[in-house]
Amino acid sequence: MKKQPTREKLLDSTFGEVYRNGYQGASIAEILQKAGVPKGSMYHHFGSKQAMVLSMIEERLIPKVRVFFDFEMRPGSTAMGILEYTMKKITHNALLLQHGCPLHRLMFEMEGLDREIAKACEAEFDYLTDALARVLAFGMRAGSIIEADPKELAGYIIASTWGFLSRPIQHSSMEQFLQDSGRLLDSIRMADNGGGSCSTT
Repeated sequence: MKKQPTREKLLDSTFGEVYRNGYQGASIAEILQKAGVPKGSMYHHFGSKQAMVLSMIEERLIPKVRVFFDFEMRPGSTAMGILEYTMKKITHNALLLQHGCPLHRLMFEMEGLDREIAKACEAEFDYLTDALARVLAFGMRAGSIIEADPKELAGYIIASTWGFLSRPIQHSSMEQFLQDSGRLLDSIRMADNGGGSCSTT
């Protein structure tokens, strides 16, 4: 088995530590211990905790979030089908149900604390919002989704989903999320009239 490079181990460990404990609560000592890396090696790759977290956002958090919230339009798919698929996929991610969305947590923590990290998170939120807005606009044209401003509706859906994932752990479960997300999707669904499918190439 190929040994994982030091930098990759640090990024994996940083993602887990920041996700569970937040930026301020993330301990460099804990990151190093879990990565099995000496402090000197960390500073060989990253000049500071901030630099390490910015790299983690780009190389770990963003790719993971785009897997969680998969708003890609594929040939033959429908807008509601994409949304239903995404919501069902989230229910199979225990970390999301237990700790909430890592982008949401970090973005709100860093607002007013570190503008550079906050901007990196906000840029990804804008990307997700735009991607979802395209799906919604397609659904509106097909008559499967209620008429509204696609970007505003996309922001509402993402914020609502983040809220569902932020329930206290004793009230967080696959069943609860399915119930919450089902109500959300029902609220934007038009009466079925064919729905249309995506014919992108």
